[in-house]
Amino acid sequence: MQAIEFETRIDNDGHIRLPEEFHDAYGKLARLVVLLPEQGEAVVPARRQPGSARGMLRVLLEDDEHLDDFREYMP
Repeated sequence: MQAIEFETRIDNDGHIRLPEEFHDAYGKLARLVVLLPEQGEAVVPARRQPGSARGMLRVLLEDDEHLDDFREYMP
């Protein structure tokens, strides 16, 4: 049995998202242990790591044509 640990939010529908980095576990049966903070206990959000969004956005088309719409705002 393999163990993984990560922090996530439970959405309003009760869904828990498994981070994409664990895509090899998608569709497999899993045992889940949920650790919730005590009432009143502060939850400290995880600090973002530089480069953590790398690969999430992709440029579909590089052009400067759309910048013409902003010419009047640019010095």
